[in-house]
Amino acid sequence: MDLTYQGCQRHIDAKIRLMLVRGCSIADIMVIEKVSKYKVLNVLAKSNCEIKPTQNAYQKLQIDEFWTYVGHKKNKIWLIYAYDPDSGEIWLLYGGNAI
Repeated sequence: MDLTYQGCQRHIDAKIRLMLVRGCSIADIMVIEKVSKYKVLNVLAKSNCEIKPTQNAYQKLQIDEFWTYVGHKKNKIWLIYAYDPDSGEIWLLYGGNAI
């Protein structure tokens, strides 16, 4: 099925989460994926999911953090994540008001 609004595509939520974790801004995601700001914010707000690693051990993990605004500048949140650079698998994701 060919949907005209990209926010309705099946794969878009996972792609938006990946772009957020990789440091793309909400505005960039809106332009690149042709979705509304509310779609990106909705995915961010609902991404309170449990991440299950596919391996028991990793050679190395990289940890990074960034902050962004949600809705308005008074609502600043931090996102911290760890990922395996070889596979790109996200191992840990934390989001909150402070570190």
